[in-house]
Amino acid sequence: MYECRDALTSGLRGREKTYLTVSRGFYWPRQQESVRKYIRACEVCQRVKPSPSPRSPLQPLPIPAVCWQFVSMDFVFGFPKDVHRNYGIRVFVDRFSKMVHLVAEPESIKSQVCARVFIDTIFLLHWLPRELVSVWDIHFTEEFWKSVFRSFGKSLNMSTSDHKKTDGQTKRVNRVLEELLRGYVHSFTSCCEFLPMAKFAINNSVHASTAHTPFFVNGLRHPHSPASLHDHVAAIDIDDDDDDDAGIFFGIADDCHKEEGDALTGEDDVLSAVRSKRTAVDKDESAKEFLLTREAVVRFV
Repeated sequence: MYECRDALTSGLRGREKTYLTVSRGFYWPRQQESVRKYIRACEVCQRVKPSPSPRSPLQPLPIPAVCWQFVSMDFVFGFPKDVHRNYGIRVFVDRFSKMVHLVAEPESIKSQVCARVFIDTIFLLHWLPRELVSVWDIHFTEEFWKSVFRSFGKSLNMSTSDHKKTDGQTKRVNRVLEELLRGYVHSFTSCCEFLPMAKFAINNSVHASTAHTPFFVNGLRHPHSPASLHDHVAAIDIDDDDDDDAGIFFGIADDCHKEEGDALTGEDDVLSAVRSKRTAVDKDESAKEFLLTREAVVRFV
């Protein structure tokens, strides 16, 4: 259980993701109950993980048909400078597979440097995406794309339009990343050294949109980890039949489109359920009373 959840390559994930990771290679009776009790007893999670907050109205972006065709980019700042004078983290997320790339970032952001990191991290591994969504202003985005195309020896003339889009998936990754850093990094001056482990943990966790891990959606196989390096645990590889691979791939695409449609048609129901849950949680929280002799866990916020 420790290797599948508490190890650096696992990332202190929640109940469902931990259960899916454990059940991928192990089985014992009442396994899900064991995972639930194990996570409820985690002291680190009680201290560093925030309570769920109500959602804002849903404004989902279109779901692409293949991996790394539509990418979102964001920056997370506010960490103390590490030994390499990095001040923040840049986050890239593929909108189809939900795979992430994490890059340490200095305090000052320049479009030329950002373009070079984009080429080294995204273009060389996944080619040029058709769309890049970012919350940064249009002037930075314009200079960024011009710098990218200058690296290709091309010029680019851009036209902009006022399309208000939300980038909720990248914000969600930012929150998960901050939880991982709080849970594992004892000194934030070394947080950037943990980025490879955080990236592996996020990409090796099952995502609710695809019902698969980002690693599996991109490569159609699960990677080896310390928990899987046992004689009786083998990596799950997909058969070499191209038709089977294509069937799995397009099945994932259909699931993504179906979930997107459900989110659009059931927006009022989702928001109503969230409000009801918030009311119930607030009521439950206000009813709690602590005596002078009781012990409590202090949560870092």
